[in-house]
Amino acid sequence: MTTRLYCRECGWHPEFRRKRAALRAAARHQCTGTPVAEIRPPWWSRLWTNLWTTRSDASVIDTEDGAVDQAGDDVLADAHGNRIQWAALSAHHAETTRRARAAMVELVRAGYQIGPPPYGYRALRIRVTDPSGHSKLRAVLVPDWQTAAVVKQIFIWRADRGLTFAVIAAQLNNDPRQYPAPVPNGRWTAKAVRRIVTNVKYTGRQVWARTVAGRPAPVEQWVTSAPKVHEPLVDERTFHRAQPGAADSPPDAENSADTRPSAA
Repeated sequence: MTTRLYCRECGWHPEFRRKRAALRAAARHQCTGTPVAEIRPPWWSRLWTNLWTTRSDASVIDTEDGAVDQAGDDVLADAHGNRIQWAALSAHHAETTRRARAAMVELVRAGYQIGPPPYGYRALRIRVTDPSGHSKLRAVLVPDWQTAAVVKQIFIWRADRGLTFAVIAAQLNNDPRQYPAPVPNGRWTAKAVRRIVTNVKYTGRQVWARTVAGRPAPVEQWVTSAPKVHEPLVDERTFHRAQPGAADSPPDAENSADTRPSAA
């Protein structure tokens, strides 16, 4: 968004990218007239408005052949009367979506982190060179010395002692200095513990597309990397034993009251 000033007295008409810079320039302007400010939206917003503001359902006459072409639901008219096919826009959107997904899949299978790192890890930026010779920054997961110990303790309580998520959250909240919560100045909840226990990244694998439209996706549709692309915090056997509904029974009979299946 740009701001253009115009002075009717002297014809001064500069253009600024920031509104604050335009105000400072108007204050320094030495003229009897007062500059008038005009705010102009970016070009891409005007293009979007032109493309999508009007839709033509009327007949369109071909001036060359003299024929009448009935505009259907797949015809879009911009503000200048130009016809745009919905199918072309849909195909372009589908192609860009496919390319973006392919790029994400390639990054995940290569072992790079996408988005914020999970609790227990921190993101380390490294520079890699692709086959074309271009250098790019990528993020890999490395353990955080304090929170990684908390993750390991959670899996021990869950896999070896069979504690429920609510009981684990209560024990973590008993010592917030030793077991800092994922949210600063927050508290552990059963949902937060469950999120850690079910995260495959703690086994050393990268994973993506675990949810579709906010709902859990089948395991067969997940995009995963090779094992041990980063340092694991738990082994595969401990991870599977800690999952909700695991068939393994706890070895300690004294904790049988805490090993009932969690409703979380």
